[in-house]
Amino acid sequence: MLLDCAAGGAGDLRYNCATMRRPEPIRSRENAEFKRLKSALAGREDGLLALEGERLVRDALRARFELDTVYVAERRAELAPEFERAGARVRCVADDVLDSASALKSSQGVVALAPTPERRSLATTHLGPDALVLVVAGIADPGNLGALARSAEAAGAQALGVVDGGVSPWNPRVLRGAMGSLMRLPVLRWADASAAADELAEHGFRQARAATRGGRSPAQFDWDGRLALWLGAETGELPPECDGFERITIPMHADVESLNVTVAGSLLLFAAGRVEGA
Repeated sequence: MLLDCAAGGAGDLRYNCATMRRPEPIRSRENAEFKRLKSALAGREDGLLALEGERLVRDALRARFELDTVYVAERRAELAPEFERAGARVRCVADDVLDSASALKSSQGVVALAPTPERRSLATTHLGPDALVLVVAGIADPGNLGALARSAEAAGAQALGVVDGGVSPWNPRVLRGAMGSLMRLPVLRWADASAAADELAEHGFRQARAATRGGRSPAQFDWDGRLALWLGAETGELPPECDGFERITIPMHADVESLNVTVAGSLLLFAAGRVEGA
C-alpha cells in the first residue's frame, strides 16, 4: 500500500486516493458515473440500489451482498483499501461532489451501488419446519418497513415477504432504516396478495393477520409450526384475500384505537416465540 506523507510529517500517514492504481477521483458533477450514482440515491435508477453510510456498506460486505462500486469521499480515503480487500471496486470522489448527492443531513462520505436483488420465491428459499415469515402488504412509509425488517430479524423470523403496491424494500430510506437486516434476511416478493397466499399455502404455511379487533390475543394464539404473519398498510387495511386468515388482536387499555404498524408488528413477532430464551 502506498501512503502519502507529504502533509503533516512522518507521523501523519494519510491514505491518498490519487496514489493508488485506480482511476482519478471524480471531481465533476457532470461526470456520467456520478450522475448515475446521484440518480440511484434518489431511487430513480432501475436495477440499482444505493447503500449510504459506512455501517450499511460494511453490513453489505459482511453479508456478501453483491456490490457494483463503493464511492468514498476523499476525506474518507483511508477506507478504500479495506473495501478493496473485501472485493469491492472503489472510486474516490471529491468531497463536495459526493456530499451534493447525499440523502442524509450530514453525509458520511461513503456510498455503494448494488444490483437490485432478483426476486426470491419460497421454492428457492430453504426455510425450516417452524419458520416464521412476516408478510407486509401496502406499507407506504419507508421508516416503517425498515424498522419492521429489523424487528423481524431480531425476533427470529426466517424471511420477510413483500407484496407489491407499497414501498419497495430496496428504497434507500428503507435500507437505512433496516440497519443491515435486509442484507441478511431473505426477502420474498409477490405481485399481489393472491399469489402470496397461494404460494405460502402450497408450502405448508398457516396464515394469520394482525387485526385491530376480533382476534385471539397473542397469549392465546397457537404460534407453532410454519406461520406467515400478515401486516397491512398503516391504516390497518389488508387485501380481501386475507379475510379468511386467522386473526390476532393485541389487547389494549382504555380508548386507544390502534397501534403504529411497526409497534404492533414488533409485539406480534416477539410473541411468536422464535427467539431462544424469550
